[in-house]
Formats: sequence, structure tokens, C-alpha cells
Amino acid sequence: MSLRQSLSMLRSSVALALVLMAALPAQAVTPIPEIAETNEIVFNPANNSYAQPLNTLATQLGNAVSIYEYVHNNFEFSAYHGSRSGSINTFNGQRGSDVDIATALIAMLRSQNIPARYAVGTIQLPVAQLINWLGMTSSGNINVAVQILQDQGIQGVTLAADGSTVSFEHVWVEVLVPFAQYRGLTTGTSIDCTAAANAALCNWIPLDGSFKQMTFKGLNIDPYNVPALNFDYNAYYGAIANGTVNLQNKNPLTILEEQLAVWLRTAYPGKTLDDVADKGQIIPINDGLLPASLPYNVTSPIRHYNSIALHDAVVTAVNPTEPKVWAKYLTITATILPTGVSTGLQGNSGSILLAQLNTQRLTLTTELQPASAIPFVNLRWGGRVIVTLISTAIPGYTPAYGDKYSINVSMDGTPDPTGGSNDKTIPATYSNAVVGGTYLVATGGESSNWHQVHNAADQLLYNDSLYKLVFNPAQLGSNGLACSATNSLGCTPYVDANSTGVYASNDVELWKNATALNDLTGGLLYVAATQYFANLREMFDRADHLMKTKTPIVGFLGVVSSTYDAEYINNTAFSILPGGLLIDMKGIRIGGSYRTNDTPVNFSNRQFEFIGHMVSSLEHETWQELTGYDAISTVRGIQMAVANGASVLNPVKNSTQDTLPGLYNSFLGFSTTVPAGFTYTPFTINNTAPATWTHATNGANFDVFLKTVNATTDQTHLTDWTYSYSSTNGLYAWSSCTANKIYEMNTFYTWRAPLSGYFTCAGTNITYFLYADAINTIYNEWANTIIPNDIGQTYFNFFDTQQGFSPSAVVYRNNAPNLNAYSSLTLATIRTDLYIPPSLVVTPTTSTPAWVSYTLPSTLVAVPNNHFEVDIRRIYSSTTGNLGSVSFEIHNLGQ
Repeated sequence: MSLRQSLSMLRSSVALALVLMAALPAQAVTPIPEIAETNEIVFNPANNSYAQPLNTLATQLGNAVSIYEYVHNNFEFSAYHGSRSGSINTFNGQRGSDVDIATALIAMLRSQNIPARYAVGTIQLPVAQLINWLGMTSSGNINVAVQILQDQGIQGVTLAADGSTVSFEHVWVEVLVPFAQYRGLTTGTSIDCTAAANAALCNWIPLDGSFKQMTFKGLNIDPYNVPALNFDYNAYYGAIANGTVNLQNKNPLTILEEQLAVWLRTAYPGKTLDDVADKGQIIPINDGLLPASLPYNVTSPIRHYNSIALHDAVVTAVNPTEPKVWAKYLTITATILPTGVSTGLQGNSGSILLAQLNTQRLTLTTELQPASAIPFVNLRWGGRVIVTLISTAIPGYTPAYGDKYSINVSMDGTPDPTGGSNDKTIPATYSNAVVGGTYLVATGGESSNWHQVHNAADQLLYNDSLYKLVFNPAQLGSNGLACSATNSLGCTPYVDANSTGVYASNDVELWKNATALNDLTGGLLYVAATQYFANLREMFDRADHLMKTKTPIVGFLGVVSSTYDAEYINNTAFSILPGGLLIDMKGIRIGGSYRTNDTPVNFSNRQFEFIGHMVSSLEHETWQELTGYDAISTVRGIQMAVANGASVLNPVKNSTQDTLPGLYNSFLGFSTTVPAGFTYTPFTINNTAPATWTHATNGANFDVFLKTVNATTDQTHLTDWTYSYSSTNGLYAWSSCTANKIYEMNTFYTWRAPLSGYFTCAGTNITYFLYADAINTIYNEWANTIIPNDIGQTYFNFFDTQQGFSPSAVVYRNNAPNLNAYSSLTLATIRTDLYIPPSLVVTPTTSTPAWVSYTLPSTLVAVPNNHFEVDIRRIYSSTTGNLGSVSFEIHNLGQ
């Protein structure tokens, strides 16, 4: 996904200062005046051109009253903790938390030389006002409202014993205005409240731009329990195979809206989808005066701060007054384990302020160093290199294109709502990054908005005109034809260094031009990321309003990527199509999904699942919209596999279901019976009997693993044995020889001193010992010869027929499977996950037993040059049955 904009011009017009810091304990911060800029409070276009719209509007509004009423009447409140957006992005998106809306309001006021500061304290609200404020309509459940605040890490949330009020920590603004100009009236002589001489003439007035009440239509149309509106996933997965046009190439939300519209015609004639959603309208304030007081009770001492940094500097682990920092950060590490290096080595970005990541792209790009032509992996923000993550600084390692490394990203999530130390982070790991690829780190959530998309698009379109691309007509394209103006598919793009429009020998391939690649490919990835997140946030909101649920967004985190391959395709929107385009959002976190109208609190597994399918489907929809080409997502992959003849399977293991043993034969290439040609032929060695098979062909082999596993011993039991019917080598020969030697030792050498030397079986040397020690030797030889090292002596009894091994307890797969078949490792991993599931974290400090289910096609997804594994993995609480996690997984296996 790329948008082009001239970063050379940006550098001349925008002064960017990105906060990079180590994760250090809180320390003293230099005081700042109430009219200064900070990292989050940005308003001066001379320092950041993206502040121009904020500054321009504040100037037009001209005074504190108009600025406050504008923010109150237009900005939508979102109940997340702290600062994720900053003044510019909050202003552009007109949405934010109490802290972010306060930040935008302060920035607008300070831009007009009006002093303003943060105020924080514990407030108390009537329950009806809180429900209304959160957009839940009058029928909303107060317990859901409390749950949402707690899930988002809001501090000190307390429901009164009589259920009448709710208390919690909240942030607002105080503005310094002349006392003579009562409550902000602008008539009379102007008084500069920033001047010390006028201190007695000015007064601090509290303003809350985030708190507001809403009006609703009140129709209370609730379609949640209508059976006809239960989403049919089987029909959705089979849409391509069955030719179901109304389910093809559509997001689940679009399908739901179409079904809702049909239902409305009968159930509520004349009503619309907006009548169902009933999102509400802000009740505006147009008094022309600053408010005389806050619209709620403040029940604690009020604390004041001129910046977020000043607030966060006083936060300590034992400070009950300021329990949690407001600023949220992102960290990135690149980990590489070069050949010949014993331990992995890391490059670290330090902590990057989320509030500064909303107007500029953050990319990992590979760049050739001019002096050495060695590729380094640099982290760029807004086009500028801010840190080198992989370089020759690694002892004994020289980076090369195609080298594998891992990208680990971590973003602050929700703080512990109790004020304790169990804060949550949002992690995501990408283990298949390669030197040469372009990786855009995308952050978002409630801070995502369409202004970001437009900004990214403007950048890309400019850059697309800045960098002229040409191709070498002597090169053969992917179709075997020479590159030409009319047939350029598969041709390598070059940056036109001479601005002639014709290829020349000094033109550099696009993927070797770091600036152009970052601006073009990185720009396309940036458009995709911002468009994906902006769409997704709106879709969450729309789905919730339609189905009377609330799904609080904690944060969005992921990576959008491209390989270093790129084609010049003359009929695409941006001339080039990077290879391997992928949206992979592993860090999308929500606080739950609750029915707003139900009593008691009802966690909606159905809505949770539905939203997950929206998330997955949107990945390929975004690429299709931007490039015109089909793309693979988990949901799309299942649809494509079914269209190619696969069936959809649902392995489940809980207290009432155990479906996997009956499904093995449904997976391509797997069977619960031994492959043809193998005969089970165990040998008895005293009190042991190794599980062995014979085959007429030397080297015939198969994979084998247990159908089920025991959670107590955590046995994986996956191996790839090679069975051979030969007198000189192979497992059969080894077992036969060893059995005979043990028999001889037992018969002729019992109670005698150890013999010197050794005997040989199937090429394996076995030292002579007394019989009692010989069995230990067999254990070791068993681990190293019969069973691969990843199994070992720990699982000796399992493979011993005398100890209960049964050929019917395992799954077999011929070791030369169809290309569309899963690996044995994949199925064995799914099996272990089902029978030994992870615990599910339900609060920052507690976890609960869980059970797992999967949805996946019976074969891989096959496309012209690749095969993909796709699956949907769900984790349920064994205690409550709530769906705690849904993962839409995809893995590219190559050809």
C-alpha cells in the first residue's frame, strides 16, 4: 500500500522531533509555562506543518468560549486511558479520550496565547449520565458501563452501593481568562493573562470538552436475538464454491446490513439501518459563555499539570494519587541469529511516543551503505532514519539480502484498573522478516481516522509523480517477452536518474534506492495501514450500534509488508506493484464484547466472533481496493480452499466434545491406519518391545504422531521415522541385531565383569556392559537412533509395545504428501493445543482454565506460486464459556 509524497519537500517545511527514550524510571521534568508546546500539545505550524488546520481554526474562532464550544460540540468521547493521539490527530479525527480531547483543547487555546493546563481528579456521575455519555441509550446496563471503564484501564472505577452513581478518575482542562471579562466574554479592554503583572486580574475556569450528553431516537430496535440474523459462516466459507453471489467479495458487516434491511421491511416498515443503530447526537452548548462550573461533582483534591510529561514524572508504583502514566509508547526490536553466531542479537528502537505516530509512517527499510554496498535495516520515521536495527555492528556477521530476522513490536495497552502493577501490553512478533523487505509498523485504534488516510494518500500521490520509473527493454518479463511500454508485466522498475523517461545504464533498481523505495513502497503500505485501521474502527462502531453491543477497542498493532521484489505494471494505479503484499495485524486487542441492553452483564461470544471475521475479511478487501488484485486473508483463504474442493473442519476439545480423533482421515494425506506396504513387526528385547514396522523397499517412510496427548506429561510425539527392511541398516536391522546381542549378554555374561570393546548393530556402536547397565545403553540408543532427538528418553515407554503402545493410537502420513497437504507438525501442534490448552488471562492478576477450538479447511490454500496454511483459533474460558481470544492465522509456505 503506498502513497507518494515528496519527503524532500517535507523536510524543508516540517520540523519533526520524535521522542526516543529508554524505558527509565520517572524522573524530574523541567517545568514549562501554560502556553508552551510539548510532545503532545502541538499547535505551531512553524514547528510542524500538520498543525496548520488546528491553528487556523483556533484563530478563526478567536477566543476561549468559541474554542471550548467547538470542541464540546464536535469531538466524540472514547473511554480509553491516557494519551494515544495527541493534539493534531485528535483535532483531525475529532475523537479521543478525556486526556486526548483535553490535549487538543489546550493546544487550540495556547495557539491563541491563552494559558491552559490539565486538571485531574475523581468525579462522581449519576448512572444515567454515564450510560448516556458512553452512547448506550437509556436502556443500557450500568454494569456494562462499569465493565467497559475497567476493561479500558480507567482508574478508581466504583459503583455506589445503592447503584445510583459511579466514581472514577477523569481529566479536564483549566483555562486562565480575565476575571473582568466574565466567563470569557471578549468585550472590553484586552488583558494578557500571561503577564505576571496581571495575575490578580485573571481566573482559572474549568472546562471539559470530553463530557457531553446525547439525544437518541429511542426506538430501541434490537435485532440481536432474531434467528434469521445469525450469521451463517458455513454459507460464507462456501460462497465461491457455491456461487452465492450475495455472499461473495463482501465483508460480513455488509452482508449483515443487507440482511437487516430485508428484515426491517417486514418487522419495522419504513425504518432504516440508522434507526436501528441510533448512534445519538451530541447535545450542543451555544451559551456564548464559559461554564460556571463542571457538570459533575469532583470528590477528590484537584491536581494540575502543564504537560503530560509533568504528570507522568510524579507517577510511581506506590503513589495512590497518580497511579498511572498517561503517555503511551511503542517499542520495536529486530532480532537476528546469523549463521555461526551462538545467540540472537537485537537492535532496539527505544520507546516511541504513540501520540507522535499519527501523521508519519514508521518503516523498517533495507538500505545499501554507499561505502560498502552492505545492506543495513534502518528504522525510518517520516522518511528520516532514526535508528539502525541490523548492521555490521553484529560481530562476525555481514548482512545480506534474503537473511531472515524477527520483528518484535510492543505497544502499551491498558493499565491495571486497580492501580496495581499488572499493566497489559499489546505484543506482536513477525518471525519471517527478510533483509530487503519493507515493513511498516502500524499503530491505531480509537485514534484511527480518515484524515490519516487522506494524508497518506497525498504523500503517495506526490511521490508517484516525483519518482519517474522506467524499465530495461532488454530484460525479459515474467511472460517471457521483452519489456515494453505496452507489455511491462514482470519487468523490474528502475528510478529514472536522468529524467529522460528512457532507461539508462546508470538508473538504479527501485529496491536498491532507499529513499524511493521508502517513499513508494513504504508509502503504499502506509495507505493500506491507515485505510485498514480507519475502516476497522468505523466497522467496530457500526456493528456495535446495530447489534446493541459494546466492544471497547484497546489498540490496533501490526505490520504491513512487502518483499524486495517489485514489478512495473503499467496499468496499475501507482505504476509499481510490490511483491508479497501482506496486512498482518497480530496485535488487535479489544476489552471484550458486551450486550448493552442485557441484565446481568452478558458477554457476547457471537459479536466477538463476528468482529473477528470483519477484521480478517478487511485485509484482502483493502488490497483489492488499492491494487485491483486479489489477496489472501484467513477468511479469503478458507473460501478459496473450499472452492478447490476442501471441506471445513472444526476440531474441538472441551468437557463435552472431542472431535479431532474423528477428523484425521478428513485431512489430505493423513490416516489413522498405517500406509500400505508397512507391516507392524515389534521385537522383544527382554522386557521392552520397540515399535517397528517393516517394508519391502529400503527407505520407505512415514510420519507418525499421537492422536491425543496427556496434559500431565505434555508429550508431543511427533517424529519422522525411516523404516527399512535390510539386514545391514535401518531401524528393522538395528532392532533385530540389538535384541540378539542383549540375549547373548543376558545368557552368557550375567554377573561377570564388563567386557572391553563394543558390538555394532546397523552401523551403531554399543559398548559392552553388565546386563543391568545394558538396558540403560538401549535407552540412549533408542533416543538417538529410533526416535529423533526432540523426543528422547522421556517418551521411552510410549514407544514400547510392552508398556502399552498401540498402532491404533497414532496418526500416519505418507512422507511424500500432496503439495496441498498440511505438515505433520501443523496437525500435531493443533492436537497439542486442543488437549493441553493455555490458560486464559481474565484479569491482570488472574487466569482461568481454557479450552480451544479451530476452524480450518482440510487442505492448504493453493495459489499460483505459493501454498498457505490458514486457520481460525478460538480460546474459551472453561469457567464462564466466554470467548477470550480469536486468532485468524495465515502462514505462507512458498512453492
